[in-house]
Amino acid sequence: MHKLKCLRCDVPMEFVKRENVQLGKTGFLTGDWSNLFAGALYVAIFTCPKCAKLEFFRGGYYEEQEPEEMGIAKTTCPNCGTQHDLDYPKCPRCDTPNPKW
Repeated sequence: MHKLKCLRCDVPMEFVKRENVQLGKTGFLTGDWSNLFAGALYVAIFTCPKCAKLEFFRGGYYEEQEPEEMGIAKTTCPNCGTQHDLDYPKCPRCDTPNPKW
C-alpha cells in the first residue's frame, strides 16, 4: 500500500495510533446517557509533521502502518533525526526543541 501524503503540504503522513472514538452526544435533559448506547468508532490516526493536521481512517484499513510497540506516540527530531516520545519538549540527543510540543 502507498504512503499517505498530506493533502495540504504533500509530505508523508506519520502514523500516530489506533483509537476508539466515542460516538453519541450530550443532551440537555439526558446528559451523557445516549453515549452508553452509541458505541465507538475504531480509527487509525495519522498526522502531518509539517502542518500538524490530523487525518482519521477506519481502524483496520492501514494495517501495515502499525508500529512495533503501542505506547506513547513518537516524533522525529528535525535536527538530528532521532525518534523520541512526542511528549518530550526537547530532543534527548541534541536538545533541539520539539516543534510539536
